[in-house]
Amino acid sequence: MNIKTDPTEFAGKRVLISGGSKGLGRATVDRFLAGGARVITAARGTLEPIDGVEFVRADLTTAEGGETLAKAALERMGGVDILAHVIGGSASPGGGFLALTDEHWLAELNLNLMATVRLDRLLAPQMMERGAGAIVHITSIQSILPLVLAQRERDRGWVDERRR
Repeated sequence: MNIKTDPTEFAGKRVLISGGSKGLGRATVDRFLAGGARVITAARGTLEPIDGVEFVRADLTTAEGGETLAKAALERMGGVDILAHVIGGSASPGGGFLALTDEHWLAELNLNLMATVRLDRLLAPQMMERGAGAIVHITSIQSILPLVLAQRERDRGWVDERRR
């Protein structure tokens, strides 16, 4: 599929993309670049250089990683106009909630929730001071996975329907 883009659509916009190193996140990086934006993103490991993208090595599942990326965006780009969260995923084993330990839950919450919450808290104030900016949260399969598991567990008789 070949989509036409306006190379000036995001001209002058400074965009931070969480989770921009692969998959949907990388596609989001490419789309903003095609629209003329300045882009910064992060990854835990080394990233192949992407022409026109500022890169920060940081683990966004930690508070320190979020602080590192936010600080780099403010220093290198002078602020953020668009914060696009594409970070997310799951490394938890199958088997529903009974198979998950506290460590699994905390890892998933840090990846799928806290990484975005921390960056929002760090970067929203500079948007509010300017009176402009956008924060976009793009969800992953995690948004529907719990419903599928709950349905399956109810069908197996593990959840009493009357308690819902």
